[in-house]
Amino acid sequence: MTHEERPRRLLFVVTGGIAAAHSPLWASALRGHFRAEVRMLVTHQAATMVSTRALTGFTGRPVAGPDWDLAHSDGAQHVALAVWADAVLVYPATLNFCAKLAVGISDDLASSVVMSSTAPVVLLPSIPTGAFNKPATRRVLATLRSDGYLVAGTERAVSVTSGEVEEGGPASLETAVELLANRGMGPAATRT
Repeated sequence: MTHEERPRRLLFVVTGGIAAAHSPLWASALRGHFRAEVRMLVTHQAATMVSTRALTGFTGRPVAGPDWDLAHSDGAQHVALAVWADAVLVYPATLNFCAKLAVGISDDLASSVVMSSTAPVVLLPSIPTGAFNKPATRRVLATLRSDGYLVAGTERAVSVTSGEVEEGGPASLETAVELLANRGMGPAATRT
């Protein structure tokens, strides 16, 4: 099967923001919208916020992470996942995860995969309210953009901490679909 004949492949990386709770439904929606194979990769913090069983149920594939699976990858799972993907989505992309990418730290499976991938990478940052306007935050996001990552703008969202509508929430599913369509996933699959 040639690249054009097989389904598109989306690697969906989930980090530890509270929006990780939405990732099973997002995975299902993206899988259906693009008629794509979706593989999930979770960080340690994400694994505390969303069930890997739910992610597997919505994608039909085992979840990668948070650690390397040495039994199936000969220690190079990050390379295998990076090569597998036609596009990578990081949602929510925590400030910590974004900062690690901006300075080239790849000290876990998720950051190693994203750093190793040559596929387009779409980041949907989730920025804490207090950090939203800090110069360091602006530098991190600017560096990622200049390094070739597609960094979505944040949106106003209800803070789970304060209950108030605040800046820094991750972009919507609709925004993710649009950005992915323009960065390797192609248009939505049509039904025949």
